[in-house]
Amino acid sequence: LINFAHIVSHNLRSHTANFSMLLDFLVSETDAEEKNRIIKMLMEASDNLLETLENLNEVVAISTKINLDKKTINLSKRITKVEQNLIAFLKNSNALIINDVDENIEVNVVPSYVESILMNFITNGIKYRDPMRKPVIHLSAEIKDDYTILSIKDNGLGIDLEEHGDKLFGMYKTFHENPDARGIGLYITKNQIEAMNGKITVESKVGKGTIFKVYFNEKN
Repeated sequence: LINFAHIVSHNLRSHTANFSMLLDFLVSETDAEEKNRIIKMLMEASDNLLETLENLNEVVAISTKINLDKKTINLSKRITKVEQNLIAFLKNSNALIINDVDENIEVNVVPSYVESILMNFITNGIKYRDPMRKPVIHLSAEIKDDYTILSIKDNGLGIDLEEHGDKLFGMYKTFHENPDARGIGLYITKNQIEAMNGKITVESKVGKGTIFKVYFNEKN
């Protein structure tokens, strides 16, 4: 909680400082064209602040919700649904999704969390693709002990776990120079999985790709 409060304080201070500087520039600027450029920057700063607040609000909602509304869903069908929701993005990226999850596997989960988790891993696998090859996301599942284990494997850039492993699921941590990176997706995903009493593991090799394994707790 203290760490979260520190993150919130730091980020809001950063946004406030940015707004203050831009407003100072706007007040002192006399050139009309430059004023318009600064106004555009203020609008972008406002959008960024709104996005930050929405992300923080989502984290708070996950962390404070005690009685989660779990339902039994068909995992393969839910993957297909997410794939359909991303159809334009997948087509534009020339990405291939391979859904090898058995059609009979069902999981007891919070449906909205699962959709968010799937969407995050699939889009990340494509966002951080290797420019030299077609992005491929392979999904499979197995049942072991009290868990249904969903594996999401990509052939992207990979992550140096020796260097970044301990920070991988931290808030606002990024590991590739991608302009779209926000460093919030994996943090939220881990919180969603743990809120359902599950867990997550990762294997990765730089230049080869990454495998995330989501353990859905079927016992409680």
